[in-house]
Amino acid sequence: MTLNETTTDRIWLVTGASGHLGNTVVRQLLRQGERVRAFILEEERPKALQGLNCEVVSGDVTDAASIEPLFAGLRDKEIYLLHLASMITIYANAGPRVYQVNRGGTGNLLEAARQHQVKRFLYCGTVHTLPFPEDFNAKIREISHYDPDLVHGDYAKSKAMASQLVLDAARDGLDAVIVQPSGIIGPNDYLNGNFTTLFKKLVDRKLPAMIQGSYNFVDVNDVADGLIAAAKYGRKGESYNLTGHDISVLEIMNKAAEMTGRKPFRSTAPLWLARLAAPFAEWWSKKTGKIPVLTSYSLFTMSSPHRFSHEKAGRELGYSIRPMEETISNTLRFMVEQKRFKQAVDPAYLTAKS
Repeated sequence: MTLNETTTDRIWLVTGASGHLGNTVVRQLLRQGERVRAFILEEERPKALQGLNCEVVSGDVTDAASIEPLFAGLRDKEIYLLHLASMITIYANAGPRVYQVNRGGTGNLLEAARQHQVKRFLYCGTVHTLPFPEDFNAKIREISHYDPDLVHGDYAKSKAMASQLVLDAARDGLDAVIVQPSGIIGPNDYLNGNFTTLFKKLVDRKLPAMIQGSYNFVDVNDVADGLIAAAKYGRKGESYNLTGHDISVLEIMNKAAEMTGRKPFRSTAPLWLARLAAPFAEWWSKKTGKIPVLTSYSLFTMSSPHRFSHEKAGRELGYSIRPMEETISNTLRFMVEQKRFKQAVDPAYLTAKS
C-alpha cells in the first residue's frame, strides 16, 4: 500500500491536534483521504482546525477518563493513534506540570491504546532526549534506551521518561514506534512559536539585535510526512530522527529580512552577553505572561551538539527535507495571509526574493 492509498476501515486519532505539528499532520492526512479524529485541550474547535473536515474531541491527556470519548464507536476500526500532545517549554526548570503532561499523559494514552487494541501507536518524542556525544561534531543517532539523567532540563527529562514508556510497551507487545523531530519551523503555526514570534518582531521592526547560536531546524511539513510514514511503515519498537538543517538563527533571520525588505543583521551579540540578559528576560516573561525570545535553556540548546542524523528515516521511511529557504518563504507567506504583521509586507517583493 502506498502513502496515498487509504482504507475505509482505518481512522487516525491525533492528540495535540491544534498544535503546530498536530494541525499540519491533520491537514496532510485529510489530503490523503484519511478519516481523522482530533483530540484537543480546547473546549471549542480552535482556529488551527477551523474549516477542516475532521472530528474533534476535547479532553486532557492527564485525565484518563477524558480520553475515553476519543475511542467512541471505533470497535471495528483499524486505529492509528498518533500521540503528539506534549508540554513544550524553553525553561530548564519547568516544574511538575511538564512531567504530568509528557510522562503521565503518555502513560494514559498507552493504557488506552492497549484497552482499545490500536493497530499502531506512534509517539512524537524529541531529539532533546538523545545524550550529547563527547565529540561536538559527531553525528547523533537514534538510541535504544532513554535515561532522563543523561539529558538536561525538565522538558528533555520528561520526554525521555515518556519515550522509555513507549519502548517498554513495544517490548510488552504493543505495536509502537517513536519519531524525534529537531527544532520545528514552518507555516500553520497558530500558537505563536519561537520563530513565528521572531519573524513578527523582525518584520515589525522590533528586533534590535540577533544573538549567536545555531541548531538543527526542520520544516513542519517534512516532519508531518515522516511521522505519517513512520506510523505506516516504521518498525515496531524503533525510533526515527526527523531532523533537518544545521543552521544558525542569524542565517534564518537574515534570509527572512531579505524576503521582507528588512535590514539584515550585520553582527550578533555574543552568547556570554545573552546569558547575562537571559535571567532578566525569564523574570520579565513570568511577570508579564509573555513568552521570552530567549532563556538560559534556549541558549544552552543553541550552543550544544546538534549534528542529528536522519539517515535511518531516509533509508527506511523515504524521509527527505526541503531547502530552508523554501521553509522560510512558506512561513512568511502564511503569516502575511493570517495578518500577523502590523507593518506591511509587499507580496510582490516576497515573491521576487523567495
